[in-house]
Amino acid sequence: MPIEVWLPLFLTVVSAAVYSARSVATQGARAVELLTQLKEKVSICQVGIEALRMVDTDTSNRMGDLEQKVEDLERYLELASAGQYPHPYTPRGKGKRPPKP
Repeated sequence: MPIEVWLPLFLTVVSAAVYSARSVATQGARAVELLTQLKEKVSICQVGIEALRMVDTDTSNRMGDLEQKVEDLERYLELASAGQYPHPYTPRGKGKRPPKP
């Protein structure tokens, strides 16, 4: 075969290889970028979940305190209505409200 046939064929193959390599490199860079964004968003979600866990724990503790106060009041009312509780009700913690966060 003469060179007039080999040269365009060779240039076509080289061009296709260069285009394919460029395309793979571009897609690889995009994949790395997307993975980085995904990692950042997962980290943000983990921080949010931890914050929600802290709020849930705080709320649970507050609810426990309120339930205890309600039980104390119910018991006081039972005893006071039966005449068995001679002095006024004093809440636990000397009636002080917990500090607001």
